[in-house]
Amino acid sequence: MVNPDAPASMTEEPTKSDIQHFWKTVYRTAYTEHDSGLTRDALLEAIDQLEDMFNFREHMATVEMDLSALAGLSVLEVGSGAGGHSAMFARHGAQMTSCDLTDVRAAETQRKFDLLGSMVEGCNAMQADAENLPFADNAFDIVYSNGVLHHTNDTDQAIAEVYRVLKPGGRVVIMLYCKNSFDYWFNFWFCRGLLCGAMFRSRNWLGHASEWIGSSEQKAVNPITRCYTGGEIRRMFTKFDKLAFRKSEFYFYLIPKLGRLYRRWQIKHYGTHPGGSIVYGEPWPIWSPLEHWLGKRLGWAWYISAEKKI
Repeated sequence: MVNPDAPASMTEEPTKSDIQHFWKTVYRTAYTEHDSGLTRDALLEAIDQLEDMFNFREHMATVEMDLSALAGLSVLEVGSGAGGHSAMFARHGAQMTSCDLTDVRAAETQRKFDLLGSMVEGCNAMQADAENLPFADNAFDIVYSNGVLHHTNDTDQAIAEVYRVLKPGGRVVIMLYCKNSFDYWFNFWFCRGLLCGAMFRSRNWLGHASEWIGSSEQKAVNPITRCYTGGEIRRMFTKFDKLAFRKSEFYFYLIPKLGRLYRRWQIKHYGTHPGGSIVYGEPWPIWSPLEHWLGKRLGWAWYISAEKKI
């Protein structure tokens, strides 16, 4: 039970407006410079680079999502961000519907579709809430969501909505944060939560300690982030068939303080991949073979796939 005498930040539930404000601020800080001058040719090159980066990383966008089999399938992306993933799927022939809680991100996803023109005819983006999707039952062959549903007030309700709009026999591909990870227990729980006292100031301390990207000073606080154990994933997806999930994503540079020094060494030693620009607003620092190996065991991401029961 929450202490009724605790500070407001310990008890208050984030509103949709709080969530929208944070992610809109992140977009404007990290992506505006990259996206503002984007041309069709530059976008096509960026999509190629993104696909190459995801292949290298064994990301779910190119592993659980079989790009060669997307042509003609109706695909919904919940939480499209700046639209990089949706644009890549659309280029492979998927009939994309993309939605995001923030209007600026939905608009940028649509702009990428518009730049691609006739090759992605019929694809569209809109503003929508993951907990109340504005689509009919049994509407999509695939529902995809990368690192989004753990940032909403009711993740279980969002997954129930994914199940509802998926066709029987259709497939979900979802990334949620992993509690059984080095990032959670050391970087966040121990370093930021315990040592820095974040967990004593807010019940949403994990959100407040995570997600800011870009090189500028942080201008807003992330209202909410959750992460899950393997058992919790099984519970959340109990209505689905053929559930499978695996770990990925480990980076030494995320270790507080010391990680900054490692990042400089990492970039100098391994370089960066331009595929990161369209989804992170800057090139992706290429991980070491050790980080790749550790990601499969201690990674911060669950890559989840399942099917709706027929």
